[in-house]
Amino acid sequence: MNALHWLRLAIAAVVASELFLRLPLLAEIRRATGTASKAQALLKSKRISDNWKERMLPYYALVIGRSSVFFFLLLCLALVPVVLIGLTHPGGVVSWLAALMQPLNLIGLCVLSVGYMVVRSRFTRG
Repeated sequence: MNALHWLRLAIAAVVASELFLRLPLLAEIRRATGTASKAQALLKSKRISDNWKERMLPYYALVIGRSSVFFFLLLCLALVPVVLIGLTHPGGVVSWLAALMQPLNLIGLCVLSVGYMVVRSRFTRG
């Protein structure tokens, strides 16, 4: 692996990390888990009629499903730059994705991403 490979890996890590931080991924997780909590409380409540439960549960399921699909789409969007960088890799995108599956590259991508997020958070807090 040469320096250009690691440069591609670093760019992919930084761009994907920035998108993870900027996209509303956590908001979607909170929406889905909050709705699941409401559904659980609804089911456990003895003061709420079965009729009302039957009316509300499909709505809660729809909200959870919509949040799950939106979260998946946001996650895919955040990973698009990693795939696009493969256009510059010798052998193309397929070769790039195969290279990313190597343990050293996965570790490198994770270390670079976490390192970037730590450095970024220290500079943006002040």
